[in-house]
Amino acid sequence: MHAHGTHLVWRQRTNLKTHSTMSAKSTIAIALTALAAGAAIGILLAPASGAETRKKLAKKGNDLKDRLAEMMEEGHDLIDQLKGDAKDLADKAKDTANTAKDRVKDAANEATSAARSTANGGYKS
Repeated sequence: MHAHGTHLVWRQRTNLKTHSTMSAKSTIAIALTALAAGAAIGILLAPASGAETRKKLAKKGNDLKDRLAEMMEEGHDLIDQLKGDAKDLADKAKDTANTAKDRVKDAANEATSAARSTANGGYKS
């Protein structure tokens, strides 16, 4: 029961960290999109020739595309990091379980040995 409760607390903390990181990324993406849309509207409403306006829009579009590509790369890096953290935690949990299993086995062997000794009148067999 205690191990299950610990797992739930760990999962909640991990979910909060992941959620806050993802939330920050989403907020940044929304802000960049709004900024690009505002810039595009500003360019369209500013007095300029059609060719100049198209050139400015293309540049802003390329800048936004580059920034979004950077954010995607950061997202992939974050996912890779989270996968690594999850694997490390799983390995630690497995090691802890194996250690506990070995301790239980050792305690059972000691109890069996003590019972045999007692059954043999205090003499080890």
